[in-house]
Amino acid sequence: MFDNLITAVLRQRAFVIIAALTLLGYGVYAFQQISIEAFPDVQDVQVLVVTQAPGQAPEEVERAITLPIEREMSGVPGLTQLRSVSITGLSVVTLTFNEKTADYFARQQVLERLQTVNLPDGVQPGLAPLTTAVGEIYRYVLESPPGVPLEEVRAVQDWTVRPALRMVPGIADVVSFGGAIRELQVRIDPDLLRKYQVSLDDVTQALGKASGNGSGGLLRRGDEALVVRTLGLFSNLDDVRDVVVVARQGKPVRISDVAEVINGARPRNGIVAFNDRDDVIEGIVQMTKGGNAAKVVGALHERVEEVNARLPEGYKVHPIYQRTELIGHTVATVGENLLVGAVLVTTILLVFLRNLRAAVIVAAVIPLSLMFAFILMHAMGVSANLISLGAVDFGVIIDSAVVLVEALMVRLAADAHMEHHGITSPIGRRMHALKQTCIELGSPIMFSKAIIIVAFLPIFTFQRVEGRIFTPVALTLSFALLGGLILTLTLVPTLLSYSMGTDMAEKESPWLHRLQENYRALLVRLQGRRRLTIGASGACLAAALALAPLLGSEFLPKLDEGNIWLTISLPQSSALSNTKEVERKVRAVLSDYPEVKAVMTHVGRPDDGTDPKGPNNIEILIDLHPHGSWRFASKDALVDSMSARLSAIPGLPTNFSQVIQDSVEESLSGAKGEIAVKVFGPDLDVLETKGREIAGVLNRIEGSADVAALPVGGQSEVDIRLHREALARYGIRVADVNAMVQTALGGLAVNAYFEGERRYDVTLRFGPDFRDQVDDIGNLPVALPDGKGSVPLGDLADVELRQGASRIQREAGSRAVIVKANLRGRDQGSFVAEAQRKVAAEVSLPAGYSMRWGGQFENQQRAVSRLKLIVPITLGLIFSLLFWAFRDIRPALLVLAMVPFTLIGGFAGLGIAGLHLSVSAAVGFIAVAGISVQNGVIMVEQVMEIARRGAPRSEAILDGAMLRLRPIVMTALMAGLGLLPAALSHGIGSETQRPFAVVIVGGIISATIFTLLLLPVLLSFGGSRNAPAAHVAQ
Repeated sequence: MFDNLITAVLRQRAFVIIAALTLLGYGVYAFQQISIEAFPDVQDVQVLVVTQAPGQAPEEVERAITLPIEREMSGVPGLTQLRSVSITGLSVVTLTFNEKTADYFARQQVLERLQTVNLPDGVQPGLAPLTTAVGEIYRYVLESPPGVPLEEVRAVQDWTVRPALRMVPGIADVVSFGGAIRELQVRIDPDLLRKYQVSLDDVTQALGKASGNGSGGLLRRGDEALVVRTLGLFSNLDDVRDVVVVARQGKPVRISDVAEVINGARPRNGIVAFNDRDDVIEGIVQMTKGGNAAKVVGALHERVEEVNARLPEGYKVHPIYQRTELIGHTVATVGENLLVGAVLVTTILLVFLRNLRAAVIVAAVIPLSLMFAFILMHAMGVSANLISLGAVDFGVIIDSAVVLVEALMVRLAADAHMEHHGITSPIGRRMHALKQTCIELGSPIMFSKAIIIVAFLPIFTFQRVEGRIFTPVALTLSFALLGGLILTLTLVPTLLSYSMGTDMAEKESPWLHRLQENYRALLVRLQGRRRLTIGASGACLAAALALAPLLGSEFLPKLDEGNIWLTISLPQSSALSNTKEVERKVRAVLSDYPEVKAVMTHVGRPDDGTDPKGPNNIEILIDLHPHGSWRFASKDALVDSMSARLSAIPGLPTNFSQVIQDSVEESLSGAKGEIAVKVFGPDLDVLETKGREIAGVLNRIEGSADVAALPVGGQSEVDIRLHREALARYGIRVADVNAMVQTALGGLAVNAYFEGERRYDVTLRFGPDFRDQVDDIGNLPVALPDGKGSVPLGDLADVELRQGASRIQREAGSRAVIVKANLRGRDQGSFVAEAQRKVAAEVSLPAGYSMRWGGQFENQQRAVSRLKLIVPITLGLIFSLLFWAFRDIRPALLVLAMVPFTLIGGFAGLGIAGLHLSVSAAVGFIAVAGISVQNGVIMVEQVMEIARRGAPRSEAILDGAMLRLRPIVMTALMAGLGLLPAALSHGIGSETQRPFAVVIVGGIISATIFTLLLLPVLLSFGGSRNAPAAHVAQ
């Protein structure tokens, strides 16, 4: 096979060069088309059902909305998890599907089921936009001229800016946050209702039928067809005031007789502040799932310029957060690491090969293999991100080319004065040597790359979060390795053939010769102490395994996004205005830090209902200056300082995170924390009690931070308890009372008012003087059935204050409470182990209640259990390839035995770098296993080749090891130095790739040492050292 391939390549050299140039050009194009992300999208296939019911209490929302939706959704195909949140006026049901479910199929299934759900009148569920936890790619503030009312600024945002930005391809939605939504308010005076003997229902019906346009079809006039229209829309406030409610004895009772009609604002759900501006309108742009953030933001910039050009004078869209900034930082970090790695690898080539032309030929494989990987990534829709690009090791990619060129140089030096098959021309001899070298090394090169790619198999079996993070890593590296293999067997021979006109034979290197001689002498001494060498090696491995638990464990290191996301939850009954007062104090403290570039705060929630937060909630985006200008050594130190200063404000529970991290954690576990403890059961009071107990235990454990049980109760509410006897006496129905209370206190949109393209609600409610106090509720007039008067609500019900539920969380069909915690200065594994032990000892759950640990810990456990299953299978596959290559069990086992020794260097590297064992480090160990096997193959094949010539066992081992010293050291140095910049990097975005790189660098060092020293000893073990070498491997 390789004979025909190499012959064809050397005959069609021009075609190979053209193909390489085409590869380069198309690779550049593919790279420009690939979606580049700072952090991979790890969210499951999710569909959110959002239902708003203004004014409804959480328990009513759960009973009337959430439970019916949950019951209907429980049998949707592919559903793996069902959870929900019910708060005042809002229900959010989150459905999670398995990985094989297509997003649009899942949404279609949910929409079909929603059609059959029986919900209260006027309640309309909807699906949240098709975006993800990392979908918020752009935030902006709408600047306006001084003195313009917030209602008008919000109208410009909702009716001009938002529709224009939503038309950008790749935008799922633009969420408006802050400001006030204008509405026409009809403020009823209940005393006037009694005076004119008009009921609230009369006013509602009158307004509902008082505005609208109609059609009378077509009217023919001669040859014309005229469209008949009736025009009856409200055109101004006087039209509303003049609406007739009832007419008695020819005297109309108009709206203006019983109510005041004004331009007002809907009750606010949220308030946004930016730096020193206390009340602004923000737009949050969400990208469609699977979009290319760089391209979408680029198109968004163009559209924003167009929108700014046509906005009224003084208005401007001002961006305050752009995902492309983080992408730019991370790409710069990766690019710098890759460039430095390529320079180091090329330097090693020059030092060892001592031939500039040979070094350039090998180095040419680096960019072309990357282009090959980009082409396949583009074809398969694999996105590039910090972790997958940062894992590319040029040393591993080109090591086959190095082995090929080095072998050719050695062969040319040995055959310089020999004739081959009658070939007398120097160029002919060199070409023959080139062809034979390529044919002989074709099979070992292919096997070595196949072994490394097989080593990546465990990564392809990862599920959910870890699968979405590391599958692109394995694919990118596998594509690059495949490209390197193809180029090594095609382009490298072609380029070498053009160099055969000059002498590329190996030059004598005094320092390398001394190194080989010293290495041989060391091997001779070790051969005399074989048992001691094996024992010492085993002791080193045992010590590494014994000390490994001291490293600690975690799921993934935190990616530094260059910002801080702070969440503060005040007591559940806190009003929006009170929460705003606290927010001002917090913003003042944070703005005082010179490290802070900008502060954006959210109080409450946006009006679209996709973020289930109450008026007691504060979320703060803190944008930071570059780290070089800080007074603090690290981000954790800055967060600790902020936390300490904020603790001076009483009753202020804080949760520090980052924008992407916060969204991802909440999406995966339902809580904003690295660790989530979930308690399931039917009774909210019991759940809240147990949640507080668990939070108390976690708070006492070293390393815990931001510990809190998500509150269940604490919402103050006014209960109107109806007396059925009194209702029966007056003939009044419960539904009539409920409708009256809803309209009088909460308000009811009864019609619409149009102003050009803008549409505003006409809302009916009592005037503020009649609904500001609890005592006013008893005076609300309830209309009698005969329409002749009314009766005070106090005669029909008791009005009382009590504490009720504030947030009802459900999961898997049961109510739940979540205790969340973050970690600072401690690893995840040991913290959870201690926490589980203490919680089990101190917290007892009643019958019917259960507990589950989740968050990143759950992801880590799933990944570890998957690795335990698949790694042994992978080692078996690698052994099969080795056996196929050697046709012998013993050398295959001995080479495989080198793999555990990579743990020594890997653990040492993590310890020196101060890193924990993580899934990223585990992937590094998987990759370095394939590399270490490759080095073992290089040595054993050389030993077996010498043995086949009849040399004694000991001589074959010593000579084979010495001859392979240079390629083994070269490939190890290149593989290690290729990722050394990534291992040492501290730039933005380097955190997630550092464990991977550190493990590979450290593992290669230890693997190379033990391959060079221990493997020759193991090869000689089991027989006389001077026995004939024909069976050296047996």
